[in-house]
Amino acid sequence: MASPDPAGDSRHVLWLTFPAFSHLRATLAMVEELLRRGHRVSYLVADRLVDAVTPTGARVVPYRSVFPESMSPPPSPTTMLVEFLRESFAPLEAALACAAADPPDLVVHDALASDVAVALSRRYGVPTVRTYAGFGTNDQVPLNGTQPDPAPAEPVDPTDPRLAALGAELTARIAAAGATELFDGAPASGDDAALNISFVTREFQIRGDTFGDDYLFAGPCLRAVDRAGHWAPPEGAGPVLLVSLGTTVNQRPDFFRTCAHTFAGTPWHVVMTLGRSADPAQLGPLPPNVEAHRWVPHLAVLRHAAAFVCQGGTGSLMEALEEGVPVVVVPQQTDQYPTARQVVDLGVGRAIRPEELDPDTLRTAVEAVAGDAGVRRRAQELSRSVRNAGGAVAVADRLERLMAEHRVPDGATITPVG
Repeated sequence: MASPDPAGDSRHVLWLTFPAFSHLRATLAMVEELLRRGHRVSYLVADRLVDAVTPTGARVVPYRSVFPESMSPPPSPTTMLVEFLRESFAPLEAALACAAADPPDLVVHDALASDVAVALSRRYGVPTVRTYAGFGTNDQVPLNGTQPDPAPAEPVDPTDPRLAALGAELTARIAAAGATELFDGAPASGDDAALNISFVTREFQIRGDTFGDDYLFAGPCLRAVDRAGHWAPPEGAGPVLLVSLGTTVNQRPDFFRTCAHTFAGTPWHVVMTLGRSADPAQLGPLPPNVEAHRWVPHLAVLRHAAAFVCQGGTGSLMEALEEGVPVVVVPQQTDQYPTARQVVDLGVGRAIRPEELDPDTLRTAVEAVAGDAGVRRRAQELSRSVRNAGGAVAVADRLERLMAEHRVPDGATITPVG
């Protein structure tokens, strides 16, 4: 836990995230930096992710989440909407109780966790800060970068009885929590955020030149623990290829088998991370130049890698670009198609649609990006932008400035709404 602020200016930040490790991970360095400066941070987190936040020293406030841990296979758009709406209110009671015990000076929330955050902002009259695990959004860049590609097979059905039932369920829940007035009137969309933070660099952001000072492109915000760990290729190994599908949609044993057998008998040494819940034994016998793990520190492998095959998650891409490693993106979700296109547009790799993936296509793409001097040069250029991004220190500086601008005068008290 951080030592008390020597200036006696400790402030309370209430933090809400979305229950996916890829969304949570980049926030932890920011939390640690605020605590180091003597502030208090209460972190509302899904019960299954408590262990990821506890080491920061923040006050951990768990809530029960029923959001699915895996989206494999992807659900229908209507089912997904129901899941997201239900999850957006899951922290309600825990957040209200936490804020009542220690009124916040600032509320920070994921872009997918706006409703409760904006309600708290209204109750206590404090600003909100919105974080983006991926691309930022403005009037020229929609959420997730561009319109989904491929388009959903079916649109959301507004007549689905699950939506009406959920609306009644949430209305009753809000009333029982004594928060009805906080959700009346303007929608809790988070559009009034005082600051937006994206975990990519402005150079990687789609149309980054169209964003103003209300956006901080902080980069990946890696912690010391993210840079720890060791991996080295076996003696005499050829060029190293890292393969991963990240932490959300990684239940793809056929994908990993394809990767393993694509490079069997080649000079490549392949390192595959399957996900912490996967069993490498499910892949069957592997070629001698392929190793499979639940997890290994990616940065430790990327320091030796000539290429990286991934799903196109921005966390994975920022790690690759920090080390200047070209990438081949095989998107697994609709929000990963825009990142795949950005990789191609920026000249740091190639993209393969999942339905077009086969051994010849994959091997050709990997060898092309690894052997192209122009791709490697551009990846090195973006590496400098990632390494020079402000990270958690720049975030903490902006949050402190924001809290100072909205400081409650000495002797005054916050009168909660409702």
